[in-house]
Amino acid sequence: MTSWLKHSRVVYIFSNLLVLPAILIPSIDLISNISFFIAFIFFLNSNVFLSLVLCAAIIIKNNSNYRFNLLLIHKGEEVSKTDYECVYLYAWCTLLRYFLIGLAVNRVFIFFE
Repeated sequence: MTSWLKHSRVVYIFSNLLVLPAILIPSIDLISNISFFIAFIFFLNSNVFLSLVLCAAIIIKNNSNYRFNLLLIHKGEEVSKTDYECVYLYAWCTLLRYFLIGLAVNRVFIFFE
């Protein structure tokens, strides 16, 4: 039981560290949506499978973001800052945003190389 508590705390702390840059960047959701379109255009010409992966990632990100907003309304803003479920869901959304932004930046660098 003790190891599960330590593991849970480690995941909770890691999740909070993961979302710190996303909190500081204004409009990160807009940036990730724009990155999706850029990466989708570049991947459509070269790799259709990765274009489908990008479409799945944007759908999952938007669904997770919608669920996070519902959870935020349900739990309240003050309680959600320390709630495990809210932190994990926001970390998942942030990870998907980083994925979309990273793929777009990668394709732009490869294109202009």
